[in-house]
Amino acid sequence: METIMLKEIKSEPELMKRCFETNKKLIKEISQAINNFKPTNILIAARGTSLHSGMLAKYLFQLYYHLPVSIATPSVFTVYDGEVDLSKTLVIAISQSGKGKDIWKVVEKANKCNALTIGITNTKGSIIANECKYNLWNDVDEAVSYAATKTYTSSLYLIIELIYELTKNEDLKLDHDKIIDALNLGLNYHEEIKKLVHIFEKDENTLVMARGKDLTLAMELALKIKETSHYPVHAYPCSEFYHGPIVMAGEKTPTILFGIDKVTNDNILKMIKDLKYLNVRTFAFTNNEKIAKEADDALYFDIEDKYALFTCAITLQLFTNELSVLRGNNPDFHKVLEHIETI
Repeated sequence: METIMLKEIKSEPELMKRCFETNKKLIKEISQAINNFKPTNILIAARGTSLHSGMLAKYLFQLYYHLPVSIATPSVFTVYDGEVDLSKTLVIAISQSGKGKDIWKVVEKANKCNALTIGITNTKGSIIANECKYNLWNDVDEAVSYAATKTYTSSLYLIIELIYELTKNEDLKLDHDKIIDALNLGLNYHEEIKKLVHIFEKDENTLVMARGKDLTLAMELALKIKETSHYPVHAYPCSEFYHGPIVMAGEKTPTILFGIDKVTNDNILKMIKDLKYLNVRTFAFTNNEKIAKEADDALYFDIEDKYALFTCAITLQLFTNELSVLRGNNPDFHKVLEHIETI
């Protein structure tokens, strides 16, 4: 079934090329502004899919730019009208639509403190874009499907590219052609994914796990399944899962894991073995052969870690689209979402 969500997923490789060009100069300008500002901490304001790309930013800024990073609690400003000293804070607001009034309020308060505010959004002229002092643009055409896809993948790129420009750390250096290759590689798994989603056709609860930088993928997959297939899915860092939630694991909780980080792959491998002991069926998105062999089912990508991120991003989107259709849902629309406004 050719859903709007699927069409938008398939458009990602070409639209990503535009994202590269649109932000080439902006990334250099913004990185210079950040270095001139000399922040002492970083605050990320985002919701939903945008928050999940922000989770990657949280890890990478701490690892490579060496500043503490926190996630904003917009209710402090929207509900309690609180005052927080953000004078030496770099505030990054991530929003596909740029319309979230709660995220806008965080930026407005930050500007009153003379913070440095940067937006990552797909919508020029939006309240968040207008409030931020600087902006990076997804520039991937308007999102028609409710399930965000192309803005997530492009936001991951913008975050990595900005931190690379700030640090010049070779671990973060991305080859644009290889990103496009990684996205196309993911699209090539479409037919295989159609077969594999049948594993989850009748499930009523699913767990998703990762560790470290891969957590962005686990959180995003959990959200995507919930909003397109409409059943409970819980995402956990592997380290946190051992502290209580593991008692939920059993035959009725099939578990999806992400393993594309050589630093944390041993943790994923151990988790798969522990889950199999508990009779849990495991499914892995991975570029690690040991993980692929240990899991009951896997999508295995022969690609280096930093590009596997993009392959995983697009394949998890394909996975959720096909699962939604298989379960008789429409991934492009839900009447409840028609009336949602963030507060």
